[in-house]
Amino acid sequence: MSLLGGNDLKEQQKINELELKINREKQKLDKKQTRQKILLGAFFVDALENGSVQGLREYTAKNLPKYLTRETDRELLKGVVENLEYTMPIDNNGDGVS
Repeated sequence: MSLLGGNDLKEQQKINELELKINREKQKLDKKQTRQKILLGAFFVDALENGSVQGLREYTAKNLPKYLTRETDRELLKGVVENLEYTMPIDNNGDGVS
């Protein structure tokens, strides 16, 4: 045993325990945030399906494709956008904005 650091092992064990505790708390927070997102998404899907918010279907159909940055995400939600049955008016520039 070293004269200068006899408690190093105990201190390292305490640090390891604290890091494990931090990681567990981070996982709990991540799960909570994921659940919040799922519930919020379900709320909006319900509003979209029932037409309970005026203009929400049109807004979603117009802006969701722009919001999605990954091609795989766009492909995944392509059917959702199509099911919104929104046809955007075309302006003179042909960019869909009137």
